Formats: sequence, structure tokens, C-alpha cells
Amino acid sequence: MKAELLFYIGGLALLDTLSPALIGVTLYLMIQENRRFGSRLMIYVVTVMFLYLVLGCLLMVGLELLQAIFTSFFQHKVVSWALLIVGGILFTGSFWVKPKAGGRKKYRVPRSTGFKGLLVMGISTFLLEAGTALPYYTAVSLMITEGIPITGWILILIGYNLIMITPPLVIYVLHTWLGSRIQGIVEKLQRKLEEQSGSVLSWMMCIAGLVLIFSVLDYI
Repeated sequence: MKAELLFYIGGLALLDTLSPALIGVTLYLMIQENRRFGSRLMIYVVTVMFLYLVLGCLLMVGLELLQAIFTSFFQHKVVSWALLIVGGILFTGSFWVKPKAGGRKKYRVPRSTGFKGLLVMGISTFLLEAGTALPYYTAVSLMITEGIPITGWILILIGYNLIMITPPLVIYVLHTWLGSRIQGIVEKLQRKLEEQSGSVLSWMMCIAGLVLIFSVLDYI
């Protein structure tokens, strides 16, 4: 496994940490469940991480099965050119994405913060973010192109998702140390991410596109 590939995927995972939904729900739990914040947060982030892991595994297995239909040479060229075109589209499209003007984006969260309510929060976050998880899909595409064995890509997916859920864990640690003083800082960060959601998506598209382009140039 190339160190360069791990560097690319690690960078993509860092991009995926910029999730207003994850930070928003974490802040909600911090306010509503001050004494049980840690246990409630763990149920929530584990749910999100598990769903993303399942999605990644399904994508890896499904796309590898599709690749097996072709001969190795034809498959290699088709995948490389397809990724190059997708990368070009993402890179070009990133310049057309503009920051959204207007009010803040609303996240609906259940009133209940019991086990079922937290599962609903995790599933809702996954459904909300999965459709625009361009860095995650890019990472999967890179692993398929490199032909990484199953043990390798499972470990990479686990590592990717651990990085992705870092912000809620950092917020929890800061809350443990600083108490309610961290709330104002997190609220400002959440507002910034929501106000600049278009810019964040633009940067994600641009970087994901460049990673795809440069990663397949040697195979074309």
C-alpha cells in the first residue's frame, strides 16, 4: 500500500470533519444532556460511524464485483478514465458553487434523547450528509483503483471514520475541561459552517476532484 494513497485519504477524511450536522447535534446534546453528555454522545457518534462503515463496505464490495466483469486491462482503462472525468467535473463544478445567502439551515432533532431518539439522530445525520459526502466517495474510488485487499480497505475505512467523528469527541473533551464556556465557541463555529456551507462544499469538490485527477494520471 502506497504512503501517498494514505496521505490522500487522510486529507479527504479531514475534509469530512467539516460537518455542521455532526457539530449541531453534538451541541444540542451538550445543552440537553449536560450530566449524561458523554454516554449520549457516544451512542450518537457510534451510530453515525457504523452507518458510514456499512455504506463504505457496500460500495467497495459492489464496485469490485462490477469491475470483475471486465478484463483487467479494459477494466483498468475504463476506471481510470471514468475517475479522471469525474475529477474534472468536480474540479470545474467547484467554481460554480456559491455560498448560500439567507437564514440558517435548520436541523430537526427529536425531543427525546433516549436510546431510540439518539438512533434517529444518527440515522438522520447519515441521511443528511451521505448525499454530499464527496470526500468519502473519492476515498472509496481511490482504494478500488489501487486494488487494496479487503483487510486493508476495512482498516482504512475504520480509520477514515474515526477521523470523521473527531470534532464531537474534541468538543466533549473541551466540555469536560472548560464546562459551559465551550458552548459559545461551538455555537459560533456551527454558525460559521452553516453560513459558509456553499464554500465548504466548493472546497470539498475542488480538492476531491484534484485528488482523483492526480491519482489516475499514471494509469492513463
